[in-house]
Amino acid sequence: MKIHFVGIGGIGISALAQFCLSRGDIVTGSEMQETVILPKLRKLGIKVILPQKEENIAEDTDLLVYSEAVPETNPERVFATKNNIPQKSYFAYLGEISKGYRTIAVCGTHGKTSTIALLATGLATTNLDPTVIVGTTLPQFGETNFQKGSGEWLLVEACEYRRNFRFLNPEVVVLADLDYDHPDAFPTENDYYQAFADFCNSAETVIYHDNEKSRRVLVTFKGNRITVTELEQPLYYNIISGGCNQRNLSLALETANYLDVDLEEFKKGLESFVSPGRRQEYLGEKNGIHIYDDYAHHPTELKALIAVLREKHPNKNITMIFEPHQHARTIQFFDGFVEVLQLPDKIGIFPIYPARDAEEDKQKMPTSKLIQAIPNAIEIKDVADAKEFASQLSKGDVLVFTGAGKVDELAKEFIIK
Repeated sequence: MKIHFVGIGGIGISALAQFCLSRGDIVTGSEMQETVILPKLRKLGIKVILPQKEENIAEDTDLLVYSEAVPETNPERVFATKNNIPQKSYFAYLGEISKGYRTIAVCGTHGKTSTIALLATGLATTNLDPTVIVGTTLPQFGETNFQKGSGEWLLVEACEYRRNFRFLNPEVVVLADLDYDHPDAFPTENDYYQAFADFCNSAETVIYHDNEKSRRVLVTFKGNRITVTELEQPLYYNIISGGCNQRNLSLALETANYLDVDLEEFKKGLESFVSPGRRQEYLGEKNGIHIYDDYAHHPTELKALIAVLREKHPNKNITMIFEPHQHARTIQFFDGFVEVLQLPDKIGIFPIYPARDAEEDKQKMPTSKLIQAIPNAIEIKDVADAKEFASQLSKGDVLVFTGAGKVDELAKEFIIK
């Protein structure tokens, strides 16, 4: 097949493009601007074109796959419509591909990326050898988000946003920790949990931590339940630290046990585990300060992140530069943010990232409103502000950049300047 991917620089769709290339498809893609993953795709031989325009698509293209962020009015999608080229969203096509595998889908509000990374690393040394599609880069797989396996299993990260995981056909669901999120897509907490309930009901087996939130989701589930036993001892503590990550590890171990792989081989594989990109990612030292980059953007995730960093760096100042994600989300979780953002020793706020926000929400929740609600918080607008902020720290202290928008670009700029 000749497949063109619109928005190929996205972290999910780029993995799907690599999958199609690995099975022998002719793959091209387009983006509006350069992203971190594009050089990797070019190195594999995928033709990536910037910017997006109708001339990018050959008339004999068999399928156009588009990122959810790409509207129908995109010139490449308009061209495909005019020329009767079939179109599928990234999630719809991923679901179609999953029908050809025995699929393990890892879902949850928190921990799904770390859990799938642990599973992928451990299973790579076993006879299961799954194909892996994950929503971040894995250092142990050569800084990519895709791994081609030889077995019958597909290991995939399942995204709940707008119920996108509904397209998947899971045999096994691994249910990580839950918290109400994505208020723009799920107006009520009940809507959010019902989406997970519907998804779990589509599986034969669910592997989960037995707690109030998972029981709420599984109240109507009729399939095989595997309850995870919490780790009583800090097993492989040097591999991944922090209570939240030990919970992810226990999920991975229980899943490996259910899949009946050699657990000793699985544990041996875990020895090569490195945290996924932007999950407590250590960028290095600068002027004696430890610099981290993280994806956390929910109050619960921020609290867990701070706890892990205090564990790793006892008796040191933990300073955070946080980028709130969406004005609407900041409104919804305002009290939680105000509470948790007082936990770092120093806090800087990067401008709110406006993803799919209505103008009304932008006006109702400017970045300044959050800053004013947090004692001693300051605004960080650019790398110069970040450097001035960091100049107050002492050798051995920690500075973590966190958020789901563009704060990682600020972190990388900070580390090299």
